[in-house]
Amino acid sequence: MSTDRLLAIYELIALREREGTGPGLLCTVAAQITRMDGAGVEISSIDNSMTGLCSSSPTSVALMDFEKIAGEGPSKSANVSEVAIDGSDLTMELPPWPVYTPMALSVGVRAVFGFPIRLGAVRLGALSLFRREVGGLSEDQYSDGYLVASVIGRSLLAMESGARSGELSEELQRHSTLDFAVHQAAGMISVQGAMSVKDALVALRSHAFARSTGIADVAVQVISRRSRYVRNQGFVYDANY
Repeated sequence: MSTDRLLAIYELIALREREGTGPGLLCTVAAQITRMDGAGVEISSIDNSMTGLCSSSPTSVALMDFEKIAGEGPSKSANVSEVAIDGSDLTMELPPWPVYTPMALSVGVRAVFGFPIRLGAVRLGALSLFRREVGGLSEDQYSDGYLVASVIGRSLLAMESGARSGELSEELQRHSTLDFAVHQAAGMISVQGAMSVKDALVALRSHAFARSTGIADVAVQVISRRSRYVRNQGFVYDANY
């Protein structure tokens, strides 16, 4: 359930706050939740230039620097396209980013991923994840990636609103809403149906309208595995539901 994953994220944020992790807190939590080797968050400006907010490790810092030097990479691609970016094999013959990829390989990174950070229609930046081995993300990891990106977006808003050090997890829980569930379900549907997250959100809304129910209800059904999206068939429900 989305609430279970949110609780796990909140608990990790609270734990890191108590440990005094500092500015890398959100990135450390993102790497742990998604079970990746590291994470970085970059904030977008009006001209789509990116500024580093946090990193979970020196390698994450290096990867963000490489994106600035190369002018390309998973964070920039996720921010501009507003969809998840899959760079699961940087060793392939034709890499997705010809300048950035050799730099990433030079520090032992073999796979990178990017998730857009948004609040409604507002583009805030991107979350990047890396691992040292070639390999794609599981459906759960994609879902968690979108969810933690949404939490980071809320965190940025909370920090701008004056949340004090050590109180971020409490501030997030006070303002948590069902849109986290919708974003998590959209991430899952985008993987299941091999579509963009925008199209997944359209599918969610259309299905909710057809069933005369709320979009949050449909989202919860997807997250709980009572329903899944099958390409060319639409939403398929568990026979026991």
